[in-house]
Amino acid sequence: MLINCLKLSKLAIMSFFFMILVSCESITSSNQDRLIARAENHYLYLSDLDRNLKSFLSEEDSLIKANNFINNWAREKLLFEKSLINLPQEKISELTYLVDAYKNHLFINAYREFVLKSTMGFSDTKSLINTFYEANKQNFLLKEPIFRVRYISFPIDNVVRKQITRRFKRYNAEDVKFLDSLSFQFSSYFLSDTLWLNQIEVKDQLKNLNQKQKELFLKSPNYYEVEDSLVIYLFELAEKLERGNIAPISYVENTIRDILFNQKKLELLRSFDNDVLRDATKTKKFERY
Repeated sequence: MLINCLKLSKLAIMSFFFMILVSCESITSSNQDRLIARAENHYLYLSDLDRNLKSFLSEEDSLIKANNFINNWAREKLLFEKSLINLPQEKISELTYLVDAYKNHLFINAYREFVLKSTMGFSDTKSLINTFYEANKQNFLLKEPIFRVRYISFPIDNVVRKQITRRFKRYNAEDVKFLDSLSFQFSSYFLSDTLWLNQIEVKDQLKNLNQKQKELFLKSPNYYEVEDSLVIYLFELAEKLERGNIAPISYVENTIRDILFNQKKLELLRSFDNDVLRDATKTKKFERY
């Protein structure tokens, strides 16, 4: 039986659910919330179903999910009430303390995050990052080599092959625009050679080279060309920085931004918590006895 306290027959319950779940996509409620079930002093409303059951595959699926949800809800509430009756008072007090502490923790953290989102932000991010980088360069020594590369691949019979190759090698501002305009002709390409890549990232861009070719290409800045029966591959190692060098600011910029953000977050939280206590004391909302 679906809900004993409602004293409805199975057929009546199925008909009732069919009326309130006809959309099969979502459960809609009227202006006046409808009572669905009761378990002891706990009440389940149509809006509760709406919040927890969003979409269904069919009308039958709607009924099954609603039925299961109501039974689970009732079981949970009834077991909770029994626990209050049968558990030792000492255990109930212990659990109540833990529940209250966890509830406070959730609300406090949510409020802090809300305040932080409304107050965080740097007015001059670039300047702060540059200042931090200059003062802490020795903390940004590379633990592995990094590279600036570019590559393209295109059909070997491309009619402007020579022009593509020449412009790829020279690669001035005009060449960048030219190659970008032809990118739809390339089998694959990576032209962002201002970005620094680590070994894993750069080797991922060099999938068309075998291991020996990769090692040769990554030894020092150079141009490299490989072709097979269908495709030609052009590679350029623009710059390489060895392990132990100071990382370029562009390579560690996001790391520095995170450091600065976390520093400011801690400062704001510390200030926020102190301000709350100070304001409460001032307005007599907090008093010591």
